[in-house]
Amino acid sequence: MKRITSIAIILMVAMLAMPASSHAFNNLLEIYMGSGSGDATGAFEADVDMGMFGAEYTMYLTSLETTEGPYAMREFLQHPSYLNLGLESQTIETTFAGGGTKEDTSGTISIGGMYYLPNGTGLGGTLSSTGGEVKNPGGGTDDLTETSVVLSLDHYVSDNTSFSVDLNSIASETKYAAGGTDEYTQKTIDIRGSTLINNNFWVSGLVGFGEQKVDNGTSQDISRFELEAGMFPMQRLGVFLGVGTEKIEGDNSEETEKYSMLSADYSMSESINIMTAIINFKIEEDGGGGAMEVDITMFQLAMGVLF
Repeated sequence: MKRITSIAIILMVAMLAMPASSHAFNNLLEIYMGSGSGDATGAFEADVDMGMFGAEYTMYLTSLETTEGPYAMREFLQHPSYLNLGLESQTIETTFAGGGTKEDTSGTISIGGMYYLPNGTGLGGTLSSTGGEVKNPGGGTDDLTETSVVLSLDHYVSDNTSFSVDLNSIASETKYAAGGTDEYTQKTIDIRGSTLINNNFWVSGLVGFGEQKVDNGTSQDISRFELEAGMFPMQRLGVFLGVGTEKIEGDNSEETEKYSMLSADYSMSESINIMTAIINFKIEEDGGGGAMEVDITMFQLAMGVLF
C-alpha cells in the first residue's frame, strides 16, 4: 500500500499568496493531507483507517513563468531544473473484528532534483529514507527502516512530449519485537511517456518491471502499469482520471495492488492552486497465510504557492 500511496498524486496547501503582478517564480511550497477508511477481508476481518500529511519545497534553478497553456502544466511545458526537499508522515490503524488494534506509523524524508540540458534532456534523482514502527495488538513494537534511490533520465522530443526512464532501488528491514528480522530489496525500471495535446488534453502512461528478493533467497517478479488522462476546460482548471496496478508474483505467493483516482486542480491565481482527489486502493494477497483483500478509499486536499 505504501508503494501505491507514494506514486499516487502530491497535493498542495498554500502558506502565503504573491501579488498578481508577479509572473516568474523560483520557489514552490506544497503541503498536502489526506484521510481514508476501508476494510480487510479474507484471512482476517478488520476495519482500516489511515491518514497522511506532508510538505515539499522546490527551488527552481531557472524561473517558472506564466504561459498561455494550462496553469497546472507549466512545469511540464517549461521543465526547469530544480532541487527539492520533502517530508511525509503516515498512520494506519487496523481494528480486528475479534478485538485488538494494530497501529502503523511512519515518517519519510526525501531530497532530489533534476538538471535539464539545453537539448531538453534531464538528469536527476531522488533519495528517500523512511522510519516507522508497528504497535501490535498483543503488545510489542516492530521497527521498520527503508531506503529508496531513484535515478532519472528525462527527454523532451518536442515542447509538449517527453519520455523518461527511472531506475529504482529499495532496501527494507523489519525488526520484530518477538525477535527476528525480515529484509527485502527491490530493483525496478519504469518507462513513461507523456504528452499535452493542443493545450487541452493530457495523457501519460507508465510500464515498469523488476525483481524483489527477500533475505531467505526467494525471488519475485514485479510488474506495474499506470495511465493518467486529463482535460482542461479552462486555463485555470484541470480534471484528471488515473488508474494503476502493481503485481509482485513468486512461486508460492502473489500480491496485486490497484488504485483508481479522480482529481481536480484549480488555480485561484497565477501563484496559488487548490487540488482535491478521491483515490481508491485495493490490495489482494494470496500466499502462505491465506488469501486476503484490503479496500480503502481516501480523500485528499491540498493547496500550494509559487513565489
